[in-house]
Amino acid sequence: MSLKIFVGTYNVNKREIDQDLSSWLFPTNSSITDKPDIIVVGFQEFSSFPSAFFSNSSYLSNASLSSNITQLGNASLSGGLIKHNVDEERLEHYSSLIERVIFANTRESYTTLVKSTFVGLALFIYVRDKSVTKWILNVEIAKCGVGPFWIGNKGGVGVRIVINANAIGVQETEGEDGTDNTSELVLCFVCAHLAPHSHNTYQRNQDFKSICERLVFSNIMYSENTNRDSAQEQQEDCEIMMTSMEGDSAPLLPSHNSKHQHYFTIYDSDFLFFFGDLNYRIELKEQGGFNNNNTLTISSLLDILRARQHQRIRACDQLAKEIIDGRVLHGFEEGELNFMPTYKYYVGSVNEFDVRQRTPGWCDRIFYYWRKRDELQGDPGGTAERSSPILLINYMSHPSYTLSDHKPVSALFVITPQHKRTDIKSGISNSPFKIDEHRNLKFAIGEASSIIVGCLWWLFGTGRGVRTTLIIGCVGFLVLWIVKKLT
Repeated sequence: MSLKIFVGTYNVNKREIDQDLSSWLFPTNSSITDKPDIIVVGFQEFSSFPSAFFSNSSYLSNASLSSNITQLGNASLSGGLIKHNVDEERLEHYSSLIERVIFANTRESYTTLVKSTFVGLALFIYVRDKSVTKWILNVEIAKCGVGPFWIGNKGGVGVRIVINANAIGVQETEGEDGTDNTSELVLCFVCAHLAPHSHNTYQRNQDFKSICERLVFSNIMYSENTNRDSAQEQQEDCEIMMTSMEGDSAPLLPSHNSKHQHYFTIYDSDFLFFFGDLNYRIELKEQGGFNNNNTLTISSLLDILRARQHQRIRACDQLAKEIIDGRVLHGFEEGELNFMPTYKYYVGSVNEFDVRQRTPGWCDRIFYYWRKRDELQGDPGGTAERSSPILLINYMSHPSYTLSDHKPVSALFVITPQHKRTDIKSGISNSPFKIDEHRNLKFAIGEASSIIVGCLWWLFGTGRGVRTTLIIGCVGFLVLWIVKKLT
């Protein structure tokens, strides 16, 4: 059995969408008419400043779109769930927009599995009840900030979903000790926002490395009694876990029969999707192979873009060069960039680029990775049969959305889980980077720094805050004057 997965990403420039999302989430030229089994929607610059610095909320739910969303762990620090629900209205507004579009285009029941915000990032995941919901064994959310002092204005939000693969047609495998292992299909989705500005290529590479090192899941696996007739029975017999911090987890549902605990990186997945505003730009300097002219200036770039000849400058994409040189997104694949750069547009414009202060680029991207079988990993010469279990159906941008200086991007995948699969062994990771042992401390520092920056921004960067500061200052001065007079 195959699973259809839709992934969408949009940097909304701290603005609130108020238009139909159908042409983005359900592209009309899709070659597959069946409904997606999993719908993943990520946003960057989701909340306006300074409220974004207080935004860190996550929800797990087994409720269908026709039911009320269950809110879990409101401000429960002891349970490992940290909530700062400052921008609650925006979260509900966006989720309502997405859910209306899903229902209007599918007329089927979907479960709102995850809604999560982290400073400027937001991630929504919906799963189709008919094909996925009742087979979910485990869900976790992890977050990390890679901004200054590890603040989450740049960073990543990841969700790790474990599905009973036997239920969707993957055969059981036999372990080394001769026992049967229930096959588990592990999906991971990471919504990221990396360092800005054209000259910051190295920092963007470091941001990706930091996300790999610190976006870690602490997973307790469950594998039995999952073939149920309803989502309610599934909820009673399986545990859905959430990692709100990095490495700390708390059960949201009653646990049973825990097997063993590991720490997993984003790479320790059967299928991994990494997407968002990665911020790599078009390089404005010597580029060998760029027509007969080795120099690309901002003026010539603008002429090429206005003529819609963006294929001519594909070689000037910073990210493509970094991947070829092995400095970022190790092992990932991407579809053809058969669309215009997604940044930087005049707000309100369909195709007019604003090059006054920023260099355009294919900033908004969707990458995918699949864990190769052991015999393929040990076969660099390519003698073993290689067949990709993931098919990219379409990969496109959507210029008609003019709310932001970015354009949204979408991709539709079909995955066919491999029948031969070896479980991840304890202490062995597929990640090219080691887990950061200080990730929890860095996250705590980032959280504290975020709150401090948010408070200072509110006090000195907003009209209401400045008035409050002036009032407090005047009252304090008056009190000091009175005390001095009386003494």
